Amino acid sequence: MVFSRTGRAAAALLAVALLALGGTAAAQPENPETSAAGNNPVYFVHGYNPGSDANCKTIWGNAVDYFEKRGWPGGQLKTVGYYKGDTGCDVSISDDNTTGTRIKHVAADFANYIYEHHTKKGESVDIVAHSMGGLVTRVALLGSAKGWSGFPNGPLKVGDVVTLGTPHRGVRNPDASDTTQWKSMDPDSEFMRVLHAPENRLSQSWAAGTDWTFAGANEDETVSGTSAIDKGYHADHKFRYLNGNSPKVTHSGIRDIAGGKHNLRYWHSSEGVPHDTGNGWAPVKTAYEAVNRNDEW
Repeated sequence: MVFSRTGRAAAALLAVALLALGGTAAAQPENPETSAAGNNPVYFVHGYNPGSDANCKTIWGNAVDYFEKRGWPGGQLKTVGYYKGDTGCDVSISDDNTTGTRIKHVAADFANYIYEHHTKKGESVDIVAHSMGGLVTRVALLGSAKGWSGFPNGPLKVGDVVTLGTPHRGVRNPDASDTTQWKSMDPDSEFMRVLHAPENRLSQSWAAGTDWTFAGANEDETVSGTSAIDKGYHADHKFRYLNGNSPKVTHSGIRDIAGGKHNLRYWHSSEGVPHDTGNGWAPVKTAYEAVNRNDEW
C-alpha cells in the first residue's frame, strides 16, 4: 500500500479493513524494487570511532555503491566526516572533534553545514546515519528546530532520516569506554534523558516535517534491537532484523549488507501493527527505499 501524509487516516482505515479480511495491509519488504528518484542529496553519517579516525570509504562503500547502482546520481551521495582524523570523506564538518567532543557539539557542526549549504537556499536533503551518527543527526534537527545555542535558528530542510543501529535508548555496554561520547550513550545518561524528554520526542511537532525510519537488529552486539528502533517511542517506520539471518545482521553489517532475504519485523506508524516476514529487505535496501519513497509508503 502506498500513502502520503495527507492520506494516512484513510490508509489506517483501509489497513484495519484488510486485516479484518485476513489480508495484509502492507508488505513493503516483499515489493518489487523501485527506481531511484534522486531528488535530494543524501548525506551518510558514520558512528562512534574510538580512535577519532573513521574511514568513510570503508564504512559507506557498500551503501554508496548500492545507491549508485539503483540510479541515484553519484554526485548527490555525500559521506560526512566529523572527527579530526577522518579520511576518505566527501565533506568535513570539523577538523578538531574527537571522542571527547560532546555529541551535541558535533550535531551543531552538522546542523550548521546543512543549513549553510542547503536549507537557507531552500533545498532539502536526506540523511542515512549509522550508530552514533543517528544521534548526531537527530540532535542536529532537534537543536535547530528548538533554536538551541550554536545551532541554526530554525528547522532544517530534511525530508528523510534513516538510522541504522543507532542507540536511541543507549548502548548495550555503557562501561566499555570512558570517553565523553560513549558515556553519553549510557541508557541512564543525561543526554538520553534530554533526548526523550516529552517536548523533544519525535511525536512532537518539531519533527513532523521529516519522515523518520529506524532500523535495528537483535544480533547487533553493540546496540540492541530494542534501542535501535527506540521501542516505546515514535518513529514513522521501524525495521527490526530478527534472529537467524545469514549472515548475521551485526552492528557493522546493518550498514553493509545490501542483498539477500531477511527475517524481519517492520512497522509503519500509520497502521500501528507489526508485520513479520522471512523475505525482508536487506538493511542497505531498507535505507535506500526509505529515502527514495520519502513518505509514500
